[in-house]
Amino acid sequence: MRNLLLICLALIAFWLAPFARAAESVPVKSGRVVAQLVTSYDTVEPGQETYIALSMRLEPHWHTYWRNAGGPGEPAALRWDVPDTISIGEIIWPLPETVSTGPLINYAFEDRLLLSMPMTISKDAKPGEELTIKAHAVYLVCYQICLPEMAKLNLTLTVGEPVKDQRWSGNIERTITRAPKPEGLEASARLNGGVLSLDIGGGELDFAALKNVYFFPYEQDLIDASAPQNISNAERGVRINLTPSFGLEAGIKDIPGVLAFEEKTENGWTRRGIEVNAVAGAKVDIGKVKAGSGGAGIHTSVGLWAALLGAFIGGMILNLMPCVFPVLSLKALGFARAAHDERNVIRAHGWLYALGVMVSFLALVAVILALKAGGVSVGWGFQLQNPVLVGALALLFFVIAMNLFGFFNIGGHVQNTGSNLAGSGGHKGAFFTGVLAVIVATPCTAPFMGVALGFAFTQPPLTTLLIFTALGAGFALPFLALSYAPGLLKRLPKPGPWMDVFKQFLAFPMLGAAVWLIWVLAVQTGAGGILRILGALLSFGFAVWLWKRKAVFAKVLLAASVLTTGYLVYDLRNVEYEQALAELPEAQTWSPQRVAQLRAEGKIVFVDFTAAWCVSCKYNDIAVLQRQATKKLFARTNTVMLIADWTRRDDAITAELARHGRFGVPLYLVYPPGTEKVDPQILPQIFDYKTLKKALAKAGR
Repeated sequence: MRNLLLICLALIAFWLAPFARAAESVPVKSGRVVAQLVTSYDTVEPGQETYIALSMRLEPHWHTYWRNAGGPGEPAALRWDVPDTISIGEIIWPLPETVSTGPLINYAFEDRLLLSMPMTISKDAKPGEELTIKAHAVYLVCYQICLPEMAKLNLTLTVGEPVKDQRWSGNIERTITRAPKPEGLEASARLNGGVLSLDIGGGELDFAALKNVYFFPYEQDLIDASAPQNISNAERGVRINLTPSFGLEAGIKDIPGVLAFEEKTENGWTRRGIEVNAVAGAKVDIGKVKAGSGGAGIHTSVGLWAALLGAFIGGMILNLMPCVFPVLSLKALGFARAAHDERNVIRAHGWLYALGVMVSFLALVAVILALKAGGVSVGWGFQLQNPVLVGALALLFFVIAMNLFGFFNIGGHVQNTGSNLAGSGGHKGAFFTGVLAVIVATPCTAPFMGVALGFAFTQPPLTTLLIFTALGAGFALPFLALSYAPGLLKRLPKPGPWMDVFKQFLAFPMLGAAVWLIWVLAVQTGAGGILRILGALLSFGFAVWLWKRKAVFAKVLLAASVLTTGYLVYDLRNVEYEQALAELPEAQTWSPQRVAQLRAEGKIVFVDFTAAWCVSCKYNDIAVLQRQATKKLFARTNTVMLIADWTRRDDAITAELARHGRFGVPLYLVYPPGTEKVDPQILPQIFDYKTLKKALAKAGR
């Protein structure tokens, strides 16, 4: 028995002998992580290139950070104290994981981690010499709370015949082998409407066989790490749409990082990464991007045919939205005039109106695509974020109203430009009525439109144009169909004195539209903008009064009044943004950080993405959100409302809209309380009190 015990002890000593010689530091234990300095060789020779590593064993649930922490966090760092005969290189970072902490996403490591670094022994090292390596390691470990930790580590290497460490050499070699490296992939980066798009292709990678694709940038704060990554497969590569962060406020630049993915091997699905450098403005041929080809984004959940159908139906419903009523009243006047004309005349008016609608929609999308290609974040209704255009539209509606009242009747070239849309009963009037209808329709978003537009602007330009064509066709169809129903038009009374009364009556919707646009200016520009636009209306009214006076001095005054009108409208570009909707009573300003804070405090969060020029938004405000019953509902359910004000251009709001598959307002989100990352409920673009109550009840469960 005694001999058997001695034999066992001898065997144990034999197997432990290599570890006893191992060049490794004494482990430093904090209760959350065990840190240790290790090498791949116990004994080294002069001139040898080897590796040294920081080993970290983390307790369950605790994590530490990659070179880019993604969200808040710091990577591990080491400060060295080594002999002159030793040089140590940079950390070779393994492929990280995404770790969720409430709504935040970090790039981090859990369980075990080896941070390997190349180490070179100088040829001047002497055999038999002992080399002492000291390191001061600092690292941040997190689980519910984050704790900064440090460890003072040291080990001794003997110079002599090389002896590989039996325990650590294999682990270090595997870590280095699996670390991301360049493999000949090409990548491009571009900013497009608040979205950072990376096209990655080339190399020998079979992109069609990959799953769970993800991009880790090397530099922090270039992207919103907590936002989903929208992955679209292509014929010869992949497109990744990301949400840019403040690191790209100055514009696009090269974005190096790691493309992570899973690929099928003999042993099943294996996760690995490849280093890529997305070059700003470069062109990478990835072939045709497959719509709805998967990924984390909401945009790919909509197919092309569904988007076309949604856009077409949304365009028809858009005719019923309140923002279009003033201009449609002009079309009603046109039909009333033409009701008893020849059938061909009526149909020609219908087709010219449809042509005006289609040309305007396609021109609008062309401008948006051009701006987005230049890196400008714009969205649906972007033109009404410009105070100059809002002021010009207010003046135009005022001019139309005065014309309908009969104060003047401008003919000739001015009429042909569309200034006298209501007074023109001919072909030009029909066409320009369609143009004006589209301009004022953009503050509204009808049901079915939101998702279709959000999908449209994540697709190639041709697909975007197709979807807008469907939208324009749906918008133009009702009046075009009416022009082919002469039986209905014949029911109208024949032209007579009633036409003049009807014409003057329609001036009031024009004045109402002008009042609404002036209120939009009040939110955008404050008192300075109101003074300018009212001055412009006064000046133009004076010009109308001078119109029929033949004296030379009157003509000079008329010209001066028109020039003054134009200057006052143009000068709106210099007025500062004086008031935001979120600064009005009983509202708080939206930010992702504020949402996370309120949720962590146990509150339900209702986010209202709105704009002063959004008529659909105003309808929901009056019908639901401003009711006393709703305020009591918010108080009873412990709900806080946040306002994301898009009245003037805001890239952060544009990016958040895109993240939820929208390209314009309104958008209503309901977040439940808690710290875990969740997708919010998305309410309909037009909703009622019962819908809101049901959503809040679901969030509070």
